[in-house]
Amino acid sequence: MNKRFRRHLQRLGLVTLGLLTAGLVWFEPAPQAATEPWIPTVPVQWDKQYERVPDWSQLTFANLPPLLSGGAIEIPGDLVSSLGYDPSRIWQAGQSVAEVLKLGDFQTSLYPQLFNLQTLAQMGQIDLSQVALSALEMVGWQRVEDLVSAIPGLGNLRLEQVPPLEALISEALPVSSLQGLNGNDLTLSNLVAEFPDLGQLSLGQLGSQLNSFALTDIPGLTGISLQNFRDWGNSTIGGVPGLASVPLDQMPNPLSGAGAIGQIDMVYGQAETQRQTTISGSKQAGFQVPCEESCAHVEFAGTPGLHGKQWISGQVQQVPGGEGFLSFVNGGQEPTGRHPFGDAFKVALWDVDESSGTVSTALFFRMCQRGGFLTPDLGCTPYFIGPVPFMTYRETDFMLIGAVDGGSGGQASSSLPVVSASPGALGQTASQGAQPQAADLSSLQPCEPSNGGLDLGSLSTAIATLSRYPTAIGPYGCDTQGHCGRRLGQYPLISYQPEVQAMIASQPGGQEFLKRVESGAEVNADEVERFLPSSTQTHLVKESLQAIAEQAQREGLSDTALVERIGQHYFGGPGVPVEGTVADIQGQVFLNPQTASLSQAYAQAKGCMAQGGGQG
Repeated sequence: MNKRFRRHLQRLGLVTLGLLTAGLVWFEPAPQAATEPWIPTVPVQWDKQYERVPDWSQLTFANLPPLLSGGAIEIPGDLVSSLGYDPSRIWQAGQSVAEVLKLGDFQTSLYPQLFNLQTLAQMGQIDLSQVALSALEMVGWQRVEDLVSAIPGLGNLRLEQVPPLEALISEALPVSSLQGLNGNDLTLSNLVAEFPDLGQLSLGQLGSQLNSFALTDIPGLTGISLQNFRDWGNSTIGGVPGLASVPLDQMPNPLSGAGAIGQIDMVYGQAETQRQTTISGSKQAGFQVPCEESCAHVEFAGTPGLHGKQWISGQVQQVPGGEGFLSFVNGGQEPTGRHPFGDAFKVALWDVDESSGTVSTALFFRMCQRGGFLTPDLGCTPYFIGPVPFMTYRETDFMLIGAVDGGSGGQASSSLPVVSASPGALGQTASQGAQPQAADLSSLQPCEPSNGGLDLGSLSTAIATLSRYPTAIGPYGCDTQGHCGRRLGQYPLISYQPEVQAMIASQPGGQEFLKRVESGAEVNADEVERFLPSSTQTHLVKESLQAIAEQAQREGLSDTALVERIGQHYFGGPGVPVEGTVADIQGQVFLNPQTASLSQAYAQAKGCMAQGGGQG
C-alpha cells in the first residue's frame, strides 16, 4: 500500500466520520483560508510539464505583499558612534517592504546603488523637476562638502546657481561675512575653503523648506550614482524616487531563478518526526539540516537527486544564519529554507495544510551593514525580516528549488565577485599586450612599512599600468568554461562578469550595448567610456582589490608579499597557487614568486621604491 493510497484512505475516513456525526454535533463554520497573495507568474516547460515561476518583470518592491509581522533591530550605541548614524530599524505588520528595507541590504545582490535618478526617472516616466528634493531621503544627511565632493563641477558654481544650498548657507553665514569677496570668489568650493564650517551644514537643517525645492535645483544631483552619496546604504528603498517601482528583473543585477525543478509528491503536517534527507537549511548550516520534531514538510518525487527529499517548513524549524557582527540579531536564527532566486531574500515553506495537500511559501529578508577601510563592516543579520506571503503550491505541482548539487540552496552567489578569470581566456596573446615601461628608480626612497594599510588608488593605478593594452576593447572569445565576451577598458574587465554587466546595465541603453558586445558585434572605445566610464572601472577594481586584500591580510601577508599575492589573485583568480607562474586572461605572464612587477609598480605610483615583503 503506497503513501498516496494511504493518504486517500485517511481523507476518506475523515469525510465518513464527518457525515456520521453531522446529525449529532453542531459545527461552527470553518474559518476561510487567507486569500492567496497576488504573485504574477509565467510558465516554464520542464520534461513536457509546465511549471509557473514568478514573473519578475511585474514584481517590484512596491507591489510585493506587505509584511505579516513586526520586528526591530537595535544597534549598540558604540557602533552607532563609529558609523556616524543609527542603522537600527523597527517595522510593523502590514508595512510595505519598500518602507523597511534599505539600499545597503541589497548592495551585494541587486546593486540598487548603481542607479542614478535620471535612469529611474526614465524607467518610471517621472518628471524630476516636479519631484520635491525631500523625496530623496538621503538628501537629509548630505552635507555641503559631501555634495561638492560627489557631484562633478558643483564646486565651480556660484552660490546663487544652487538655490537649496544658497538657502542653507544664507541662514548660517551673515551677509557681512561676504564683504570683501569678489564675485569670482563666491563659488561653492571657495566658500567652503574660506569658511570650513559651511561644509558641515547638512540639507536636513532646511527642514520643511526642502519641500519647496525640486531635485533638479541642485545641478548634477540627478546624474550621479546613488552610491556617490554619503551613507547611501541607510536610505530605504521607498526613499529613492522611482526605485520601489522598478521591476526586479530590471535591477542592475536582475532577479531571476536557476536550478532544479522538483515535483511535490506529498505534503505532511507537524506530526512528522525524524526527517533526515532534507534540502532545506541556511548558508551557514548548509542545506541538508535534519528535523527531529514537528517536521511539517513537502516531499519531492520524480527528479533524480530529489526523489524522497524533504523541504522543511520554516514555520516549525529555525536554523543558524547571518554573518559578521550582525549575526547575533534574532538570536542568530532564521527560518529554514532555500535561495532559488539568489541572496536578495530567502524562500521558506510556511503554512502547510496536510488535509488539502497545499503549502504556502514566504519571503524573508535581512539587514546588511557593509563597510570598508573607513567604516566597520558589520555583516548581515539572519534572514528574518518577514514573512512576506509568496506563492502557494499543491501536491503534484512543480516548483523551482534552485541548485541542489552543491548544497547551495539556490543559484550561484550574487555577492560582488573578485575580478578574475581562468588563464588563457579570450585569446589575446602576450605579444599583443603593451609591456610596462622600465622606470628610473635611482631617485626613489624605500617605501615605509604599511602597518596594514593599503593605498587602493595607487594599487589600481599599478594594475592599470601592468594591464595596459593597445585598445580599450579586446577580441571576442570564450574561456574554457564556456563564458563568452570581450575585454573592456583599461583593466582586464570582462563583459560577462556579473559586476561589469550590472554597471553597464545601470546606464541608459546599457542593456542594448551588452547584447551587442555578447553577440560579437563591433563596438568602439567611445561606447566603452560611455557605458563603462573610467571612473566606474576604477571604482569596481578598487572594490575587488579591497576584497582580495582583506583575504590576503587574513592569511598573514603584509607589505610587498601582500601586494604580490593580490596580483596573483587578481590576474589568476582566487584558486591560483602561491607558487608558480601566473598568466592573466590575455595569456600575458604576469607574476611569479621571483618577480615583483606589481609591487614595484605600486611603489612607483606611491612615489617610493618597493621593499621586501613578508609575513606580518
